[in-house]
Amino acid sequence: MNILYNGNKIEVKEKLSIADIFKDEIKNSKYPVVGAIFNNEYKRLDFILTEDGEVSLIDISTEDGMKIYRRTLIFIMAKAFEKLYPEVKVRVNYQLSSAMFCTLDDMEVEEKMLKNVQEEMQEIINKNLPIIHKELTRNEAEKLYEEHNTSKGRLQLDLQQNDIINMYYCEDYYNYFYDDIAINTGIIVCFELVKYDSRIFTKIFESY
Repeated sequence: MNILYNGNKIEVKEKLSIADIFKDEIKNSKYPVVGAIFNNEYKRLDFILTEDGEVSLIDISTEDGMKIYRRTLIFIMAKAFEKLYPEVKVRVNYQLSSAMFCTLDDMEVEEKMLKNVQEEMQEIINKNLPIIHKELTRNEAEKLYEEHNTSKGRLQLDLQQNDIINMYYCEDYYNYFYDDIAINTGIIVCFELVKYDSRIFTKIFESY
C-alpha cells in the first residue's frame, strides 16, 4: 500500500491507523495534530488505511484544526460537569477563535465550582483517555435513551431522516457532536475557566 505525504511516497505493508503511520510526525509537530485529510476526505487519526492515497495532517494552526480542538475541550468540560455536578446542563452560546462563552441550566456560575471543574478537566487531560466514535442505529439509540433517560444527542435522534446516530465515548461518559472531535483527551494543552457575569468564559491558550 502506497501513501503520499508531503510529496513523498511511503510504503505501508499492513493496515495501520493514520496515528500509527505518522506517529513521529504527530509527536514532533509544532502544533497539536487533531485529524487528517485522506483522499480529500476528513478522517480521525484512528482511521485505518486500507488503500493507496494521499494524507495530510490537520493541526490547530488551521481553522478546521482549531474547531476540532474546541469541540474536544467542550466534550472534556461536559464530562467533568457530569461527574461533579450531574444535575447541570452546559450550553455553549458562541465560540471565538480562542475562547468560548457557556451558560449553565439549573445552577449559578461560581468561582469554587469553576475551580473544581477545571481541576477535574485537567485530570481527564493528564490521563490522555481515548475518545471513541461509535455509530448507533436508531434502534440502538432509542434503547440507550430509554435506559438512561438522557437528552444527549436527542436532537439527532429526533431527525427522522437520520438512520445513524453519531456518539463519542470516553470511559463511561458519552455525548453527541455534529462534527468530529480528537481521538484522545491529552491533545488539550492549556485552558482556563473564568466567571464572566453569569456565564463561563473558557480561554484557550496557544502557547507552543
